[in-house]
Amino acid sequence: MAKPAKPYKEGKTWSMRRRVLGQDLYVNGKDTKTEAAEAMKALVDPLMQRGRPKGWGPLETTVAQALQDYGMERLRFLKGAVQDANRLNRWLRAADLPTLEVTPNDPTQVPQADEADADAATAGQRFLVALKEPEAERSIPRGLADHRLKLATKSAKSDSVRTRLARMSMAEVKRYHVQELVDALAAEGKLSATLRQEQATLRNLFNHARVSWCWAHPVENPATTLKIKWKDNARSRVMSKAEQARLDEAIADCRNHLVGPTITLYTETAMRASEPIANARWCDVDWNAKVLKLADSKNDKRDVPLSPTAMQALLELKELTGGQPDEPVVSITYEAIKASWGRACERAGVTDLRIQDLRHTAATRMALKSGNVFLVKSLTGHKTMEMLARYVNVTAHDVVEFMHAQPSQAPAGTAAPVDARGGAAGPAPSVSGEQVNPAADMTAPSKAPDVQLPVDSGGGAVIQVDFARRQRSA
Repeated sequence: MAKPAKPYKEGKTWSMRRRVLGQDLYVNGKDTKTEAAEAMKALVDPLMQRGRPKGWGPLETTVAQALQDYGMERLRFLKGAVQDANRLNRWLRAADLPTLEVTPNDPTQVPQADEADADAATAGQRFLVALKEPEAERSIPRGLADHRLKLATKSAKSDSVRTRLARMSMAEVKRYHVQELVDALAAEGKLSATLRQEQATLRNLFNHARVSWCWAHPVENPATTLKIKWKDNARSRVMSKAEQARLDEAIADCRNHLVGPTITLYTETAMRASEPIANARWCDVDWNAKVLKLADSKNDKRDVPLSPTAMQALLELKELTGGQPDEPVVSITYEAIKASWGRACERAGVTDLRIQDLRHTAATRMALKSGNVFLVKSLTGHKTMEMLARYVNVTAHDVVEFMHAQPSQAPAGTAAPVDARGGAAGPAPSVSGEQVNPAADMTAPSKAPDVQLPVDSGGGAVIQVDFARRQRSA
């Protein structure tokens, strides 16, 4: 029977070793025998409460090794696996570990004995994840050497902090270690969103290790409650009608005839740039219901409403490509669309307008036209009103147009429709059918107004009253 472990003298300090649930525990540098025993107890108790940890445990696993294991386990199920793998690989390169290689899952290409085995092997997996041995020296594309050197020089401090943190054991990491990395990135001018992504990467890792791997250390997640100065860099750029007219002419000159209807589809549907390329097939178009059924968008499946203009754009795309059921609705790459868009903007004299801004444009136009936030939310597919608000970019110019639009321009019982950005202003506003001259003396007496009761389809009424006249007659 093995003797129970006891603290022992190691030089001038006390140390203690124990093996518990397959984990080798070691404490040292304590001034007294009692301190060594208490430190060992602090390691053993959480371990006994949580059960046998997976793998080598937090004391023997570095942050980079844990991120590698986490990537191998989880990336295959995540929609953003490619972007997540890029972030994880920065940590793996810092520790000279094999990097993660992510490829879309195709069960038919899995080398199994039969199709049933292949389906079972990759069931529910969006991607296949493998390890790739690090290159002795990463190749740099021609012409990018100077650019890469500038980036490396600018990020030298954060790279140094990342390397040190990547090689630390998981149990050693404290909140100030992660804060140091965040502060270094901020000092290099990284955006708030980048800092949040770095924090989220480590926060998810430590949560996963505690919940799924039964790791008892560190006791608190060191990637939480960090001090990150938030800067709202949300874009509010919306394409005006005048810009759209110039862009339509410029896009008509594109050699690739798929670009025009694709841009129209973005402008009319508020779809994300990747959705008609990667998520939509011709079999997903319901021509009768006038919707495009996305089975796997960013926020799960959703139906994209199609306006008459959007349906016309789809017909043009189908005529150009043949529209086979299993083919993507847009059969060109995003890089090709982006390049054509950039050249068209240059020819049209339009600056600082991205393809993603067309999503803002569609959402804003729907909001101004309908005045119904729930219709806009259904169009964009957002889950929360908070996120939707970032895409509806109404300005003072839009409010002025609305305030000076003729009531007769609106359908009975609804607000007057206003086009986003640059729509032609309506005639001068009127009161009781009479044109108002802004330069006229507003204190001059006038006859009592007629009260009009335009009844809407729901049986309601809109009452138009001259409130200035009411005050004068009081």
